[in-house]
Amino acid sequence: MRVLLTGGAGYIGSHTWLALREAGHEPVVLDNFENASPQVLNRLGMLFQTAPICVEGDVRDAELVERTLRTHQCEAV
Repeated sequence: MRVLLTGGAGYIGSHTWLALREAGHEPVVLDNFENASPQVLNRLGMLFQTAPICVEGDVRDAELVERTLRTHQCEAV
């Protein structure tokens, strides 16, 4: 299942990304990197030998969220 993970590059989000991947899901990160670093995603990618799907932007941007849900065919948030 594809899951939109808001704030996925932050501390809690990155641990949630790991848990989702370990459970067999494909997280799609939406993060504005205000309180996180893109390097976190590089480290996550190294653990699973694949780069995380990431959209840079703000969760308060309703158009962006809707477009991301459609584009990546997310089934859950």
